[in-house]
Amino acid sequence: MRTIIIGAGKMGFSMAQLLSSENHDVVVIDTNPERQKVVNDNLDVKTIIGSGIESSILQTAEIQETDMLLALTESDELNMMACIIAKNFGVNIAIARVRNTDYLESYYTFLQEKLGIDLLLNPERITANEAFNIIENPDTRSVDYFAEGKVQVISLSVPASSFLVGKKMMELPTEHNFNIVSILRGKSTLVPHGQDYILADDYISVMAKTSEMPQVKKMLGYSSKKVANICILGGGHTGFYLAKMLERSKISHSVKLIEQDLERARKLSEDLDKTLVLHGNGGDLELMEEENIKDSDVLVAVTNDDQINLLSALIAKNMGVKVVLTQLKRPELMFLAKKIGVDVVLSPRVLASGAVLKYIRKGNIASVALMNENQAEMLEFVIQPDCKLIGQPLMDIMFPKSAIIGVIARQEKVVIPDGYTVIEPLDRVIVFTLADSIHDVERLFS
Repeated sequence: MRTIIIGAGKMGFSMAQLLSSENHDVVVIDTNPERQKVVNDNLDVKTIIGSGIESSILQTAEIQETDMLLALTESDELNMMACIIAKNFGVNIAIARVRNTDYLESYYTFLQEKLGIDLLLNPERITANEAFNIIENPDTRSVDYFAEGKVQVISLSVPASSFLVGKKMMELPTEHNFNIVSILRGKSTLVPHGQDYILADDYISVMAKTSEMPQVKKMLGYSSKKVANICILGGGHTGFYLAKMLERSKISHSVKLIEQDLERARKLSEDLDKTLVLHGNGGDLELMEEENIKDSDVLVAVTNDDQINLLSALIAKNMGVKVVLTQLKRPELMFLAKKIGVDVVLSPRVLASGAVLKYIRKGNIASVALMNENQAEMLEFVIQPDCKLIGQPLMDIMFPKSAIIGVIARQEKVVIPDGYTVIEPLDRVIVFTLADSIHDVERLFS
């Protein structure tokens, strides 16, 4: 697959790294020579210095031979214009990074249906949505939805006190239907089978029907905790989106938002109805003490500064805040977040990558999510009438050992499959697979 990426910033670099690692033919265009040097020094891709909407630059990038264009600059308008130009050149997939809420809320359908932009990518909103889902499920470490919301996948940490510790998979309770599709143990991910044990400090990925997940969690020894008080550090796009989502939530929350820039804080105070907006630095210990941050059930640090996010997370954990979510844009800081006790690391680039992977993977794919620190993927396949797997019992399919079908969504039913389960047309088959089996899974379903 040939891809042009316009914009060599953090998001552009991340996407170029992802695609080149899978042997895609990648061209990166940017006006900044310093950014291009970083790309050249670290990645095996072609780079071109110039504007991504100039005809001569696009011709040099061989846009007529290109399958996908990702426009990821800081300018919404440039990104959308680049996608429109790409479509006129015959590029099959065009994705634009867009931050402006007016474009996303008022013109989304127009931009997709009339102008042909396949995806309006907003990493900040995706990150806010991930934080919101975790706040709504505070005993989880990640939450993903599939089959149009009918299926939920959550990551749960297994404390030493859990009755699950030392049990084989085949010994787990079965009053409610669920499937554990992966175990993250240290830095390794395994696809568990009946004889595998659950150990203390494991992270298990549990899949079930969304409406039944509360009963599944209770059965596995996890109680739903009430979240009343939430503190958001950082009033940028992500913090604003999250505050709006919490205001619209069916569950009542008390929300504080701390923003360092005074003018931005004033604007947020005007735009938010139920959120208490405070002017200050999230890394200021005195401010956090004055505002009784210790009483927060959840703290979400989403400033644009990774160091402030880590510092505020450290302060919050020492104050006794129960759950701390921290946004980090630099992957090399992930290990530090774990050492200081951060419960959930939010990576905009990783979360956005899942949205783009949907267009890269082969087969009729409805959604993709990166799992377990990018070691695995969850793929949702919509089974077409000509799929060769239709009518075959799963036990007869040569399925990769490092992949597993978690559930099959069939109309309104959610089926936890066994060896006798047969795939039917229009089923939504949700597959967990380690990285080394992704292409084998693609071939099976394509």
